[in-house]
Amino acid sequence: MKNVSVSESVFENCRVVAASPENSRGVLVWFHGGGWTVPLGEDSIAWGRELAAATGLAVCMPDYPLARKFSCDEIDAWSRAYWKNIYENCAGTGTPLFLGGDSAGAQIALSVLPAGTPEKAAFVYAVTTLVPERERGSWSAYEKSWTLSPRLMEYFYKAYCPDTEKRRAHSPLEVLSKIPPTLLVTAADDVLADQQTEFAKKFSAEQVVYAGAKHVFLSRPDGAEFRSRALHDIAAFFAKI
Repeated sequence: MKNVSVSESVFENCRVVAASPENSRGVLVWFHGGGWTVPLGEDSIAWGRELAAATGLAVCMPDYPLARKFSCDEIDAWSRAYWKNIYENCAGTGTPLFLGGDSAGAQIALSVLPAGTPEKAAFVYAVTTLVPERERGSWSAYEKSWTLSPRLMEYFYKAYCPDTEKRRAHSPLEVLSKIPPTLLVTAADDVLADQQTEFAKKFSAEQVVYAGAKHVFLSRPDGAEFRSRALHDIAAFFAKI
């Protein structure tokens, strides 16, 4: 594994952790998961370090404002401001820039796209819509899932955006017209699986589905096999530029 150093900074009163390999070949901004309410934790930082080693990219992990303290509009505004800052800095130096995120962090990542388009993007078990009528198929199939259930998703949705009518404006599947070349890493046994497949079809994104994988495999000990596969698949996808 490449030597990776970890450092911290602050952007507009929020913490940002960066995992940087020696002689990095670009920058990857990765928004962590956690239902829009869980702060950046050690599991997410460990993933960022492994991702930096696998891709050769400096991985920046913003600890975006949490929904319990900020509105969804404020979270999106902060995230876009951070992304725009990174985007403009990279554009000024010609540094390749990539975008990524897992779960709720993927939805946050997709929300920053109007502020600048990266070379490529990759998302793991992504939240791509918050619109209720799309809650079907895998939504009902995993009604009693112990990793992520519809009931828990409703709790997270309400924490991020209590107004059900307003959620459409924060749903990438509904509001985006185009995306950069994108890889979707999908857990087959996941309440969110169908919405990711629909997203991939709409935008012609590359999708890999891990049979037997459950939501949050990036941070669970029993998800080690799928975590390793995700590192390999994302690194291979980003390398093809």
